[in-house]
Amino acid sequence: MKETALEYLLKKPILHMCMIEPIRRNTAEILYSDKNTVFIKEQKSKLHMISSTNFEKGRQLIDSLEECNGIAVCQESMADYIFKKFKFTERLQCFQAAYMKKDRLIVKNDLEIKEMSADDANIISLHYDKLSRSEIEELIKEGSLFGGYKDGVLAGFIGNHFEGSMGLLEVFPEYRCLGYGTILESFMVNKMLEKDLVPFAQIEVFNKKSIALQRKLGFSISEEIMCWMF
Repeated sequence: MKETALEYLLKKPILHMCMIEPIRRNTAEILYSDKNTVFIKEQKSKLHMISSTNFEKGRQLIDSLEECNGIAVCQESMADYIFKKFKFTERLQCFQAAYMKKDRLIVKNDLEIKEMSADDANIISLHYDKLSRSEIEELIKEGSLFGGYKDGVLAGFIGNHFEGSMGLLEVFPEYRCLGYGTILESFMVNKMLEKDLVPFAQIEVFNKKSIALQRKLGFSISEEIMCWMF
């Protein structure tokens, strides 16, 4: 089933990187796969992910779920049906971005970057509202969040979400327009490359600054739009 899933997903590797990497890292339960459809549950995040060029098959798989806390959908054509079925309240339309190279990025030494600690959970929660306090604490415990410090003062942070994507990038207002976002993301790319992981992220379609940053750093960006729904 794994081989069938990857054969389909690798036809559009950028769009499907959010599914390919969990399968490659063995954190995905493959619920179904054929030549047109892959449906998984990522075990660390407890979130579902689906890609299908066959709407009817996709609908059948979605209908088989008794509950769903959140899902990544790689075809917008399926998004409305899934959103209504599970009565989700949040829908993020995103491009998928992936760094497909092996070259490490240059990281300027303007910031000291180090792993964040439990003491930082409060300030992260104040600046990042897409995760709960307990989820942030769990990411810190896993060593998945890193802070950038200027003269000993926290200027921003970045990390990996539970399913492996890069994110949580935040530069505090007084430190913006200084290139610190580029420094933090470059650091994170290198960190993932060291672990033989593919750096990838989802960028909301209206976030022109982030799209420009990904292109500047050498990321490939999907032509298609995918959706996260919660």
